[in-house]
Amino acid sequence: MALSIRPSVRVQPERRDWISYFDSLLARLALCSICSSDKRDSSDEEIADLEVIEVVADGGYGRVYRCLDPASSNVFAVKQIAIIGSFQGVPSSIIREVSLLKELHHENIVRLLKVYVKGERHVNLVFEHFQGDLHDYIRYKRYRNYAIIKSFMQQILAALEFCHSRKILHRDLKPGNVLVDEPNLQIKLADFGLAREFRDDISYTDQLGTAWYRAPEMLFDNCQYSSPIDLWAAGCVFAEMLIGGPLFITNKNRDELEAIFRLLGTPTEDTWPGITQLMPSLHNKYPKYNPVGMDKLFPQLEESGQNLLARLLCLNPIERISASAALNHDYFKDVDLVYFLLLFFTALMVLNSYLN
Repeated sequence: MALSIRPSVRVQPERRDWISYFDSLLARLALCSICSSDKRDSSDEEIADLEVIEVVADGGYGRVYRCLDPASSNVFAVKQIAIIGSFQGVPSSIIREVSLLKELHHENIVRLLKVYVKGERHVNLVFEHFQGDLHDYIRYKRYRNYAIIKSFMQQILAALEFCHSRKILHRDLKPGNVLVDEPNLQIKLADFGLAREFRDDISYTDQLGTAWYRAPEMLFDNCQYSSPIDLWAAGCVFAEMLIGGPLFITNKNRDELEAIFRLLGTPTEDTWPGITQLMPSLHNKYPKYNPVGMDKLFPQLEESGQNLLARLLCLNPIERISASAALNHDYFKDVDLVYFLLLFFTALMVLNSYLN
């Protein structure tokens, strides 16, 4: 099956669809403007000849395919988004994702290889392909390899440090948005649909992301947040790799806060100045929980790792560690040696399986 994006037959919209029609035209123009700096060559047409291996995901905005280029035997991930048939036109998250990924070139951030706006019905985003994500890796790996966890955390923080240095919040960091190249022990941050640029003098208020990974400051009615939310999410991912499942599992905002307070303690004005202004009913709604130490929650994790996790999961966002500071933490002092040894033993295992 070939994934074709050849222009379709032009369909004149009905009168009631003129708004949707022009909206999608404007969105297409926006995408064309974003992609206008691409160097075009003969490879631009290769996408039309890709063979679909399987549908990886099917959502409200379209489908994600795993595709093969028969000429090169390379595999790609293609996100295909419908741009007609909805009053929304091209989703704003797609325009945001394309514009940001065009600027973010880092070894731990997924590469957007091509963007095609052809015809009137679909936009195709072509990404480098990874076999799985961190969610699957955690789910199906029944052992906890602390050396791999250390390497993965260093790479996640490197991606965040790069984003934050360019004033970009990811806002939806979770295992499902971290791609894993298992043979090379490399990870890449993906799905920038909720990402946005930020300024140091502005706090943002829209409640986005997946509830289990939202920082506490995002769960208040009067929420205000900035780059520390990504570090909280990184701490949640760190903990999930250690225990094999989410640290805070709930569905409602209040339940999420209570789950956080049960483990990390109910905040006070001493530990989080201004908390009673952010949430005046805090002490009426929640019991006064004492924090459970990281040594109790993660006894097998080395002491420096416990310290880093505590600083990532600091309730007060002002006191939460930054990505750049986290990368310089003692926990990572031997990460290069750890990564080399992991690659070495992985290569030995592959060689052994080949010989046997």
